[in-house]
Amino acid sequence: MKLVRRIILVILLIIIVVVGSIIYMGYQMYQDAITKTSIASRIEELKKDENYIRFSEIPEHFRNAIVAVEDHRFYTHNGIDIITTTRSMMENIKEKEIVAGGSTITQQVRKTSLFYPRTTFYSKNCRTICCL
Repeated sequence: MKLVRRIILVILLIIIVVVGSIIYMGYQMYQDAITKTSIASRIEELKKDENYIRFSEIPEHFRNAIVAVEDHRFYTHNGIDIITTTRSMMENIKEKEIVAGGSTITQQVRKTSLFYPRTTFYSKNCRTICCL
């Protein structure tokens, strides 16, 4: 019984260290991104894009369709969908490559507006979590 408890404790410690490392790396990526370009200047840059439109200009039925397809629990979480993020992390770890994304609409906006689109283990699984 003591051996089982020790094994469980070691596994929990390993998980804590790994998750802590991922969060730290994600936070460092966030700090690097806002050091290079401030959030305010990035927003101004985005507003100048020819494809930029205000949220109020997007038809409500289109917004509802996006939420239904991209993040059906959008209105029930605070920017991070733990269920989806955990599921995608487990799939990616199991496959040893990026096969699933668990990002919410909030995380996708954050990633594309601050980090620009690029796919890495950290961008898929932790970078935006650390930024919220």
